[in-house]
Amino acid sequence: MRRAGALGESLERLYREFDYAARVGRDALQFPLRYADPRDREIVSLLTACLAYGRVELFGRALDGVLAAMGPSPAAFVAGFDPRRDAGAFAAFRYRFNRPRDLVAFCIATRDLLARHGTLEKCFLAGDGDGRGPIGPALERFVHAFLDADLREVFPRGRLSRGYRHLFPLPSAGGPCKRLHLFLRWVVRREPPDFGLWASVSPSRLLIPVDTHVENMSRAIGLTRRRSRTWRMVEEITRRLARIDPADPVKYDFALCHKRMSGDCRDRRDRVVCGPCGLRGVCRHWRGHRA
Repeated sequence: MRRAGALGESLERLYREFDYAARVGRDALQFPLRYADPRDREIVSLLTACLAYGRVELFGRALDGVLAAMGPSPAAFVAGFDPRRDAGAFAAFRYRFNRPRDLVAFCIATRDLLARHGTLEKCFLAGDGDGRGPIGPALERFVHAFLDADLREVFPRGRLSRGYRHLFPLPSAGGPCKRLHLFLRWVVRREPPDFGLWASVSPSRLLIPVDTHVENMSRAIGLTRRRSRTWRMVEEITRRLARIDPADPVKYDFALCHKRMSGDCRDRRDRVVCGPCGLRGVCRHWRGHRA
């Protein structure tokens, strides 16, 4: 109990004192924040999160080209998307697993879902039951809305490309689904650094987006002992964070991620780097050692 209390105090201090403004420019969050219109921000949030694998400076260059091709209003571009007329806008796009046709499919699926539901939030809510249970089943149905869309114009044989399927991983496959949880964090949380477009989903239901940085930080401060980055690890870390703040357990994600990403944590004991760290008292690398 004493250790749990110390962990809570350390994480709360990290959350309160973290300089978010200094790090947003190095985070995928910077892309949706460029847009003031909620309709643009919602679509750009999903597109950014789908492509957010690898370093920000790498996928960011590819994403910059895509957003430039979409013009000043990505929402208007998607709403009026005609693949015969507009597919050429993505001709130069290349990023790891993804090719132009994956973006064409993304625009078609998003266009049709917005025509049916009005917003991505309403699309998500259509598969969310009573809106009180675990987020996993609702997220599964949300992903299926994109995977089951009529994409025969792009994939005539009905076989989705590897790249398009990579944009929308299914929770039922057991992976961490980091990018989808990142999208939900951005659009659901109403506190900095997130912008909370979706008022109908409670932040208490969110699961933490676990990448290599959050995984290592979580293991260092005792949020998990698991060695594989899976959905179960995501649930375990979130469950332990919920003991500290049940109303908003994923609020620590940005600070934990960027603390390691920035080099403020080396995932080992370092007297110089660790000196000012407020998590040192609960870090496994310092357990049993004098400060």
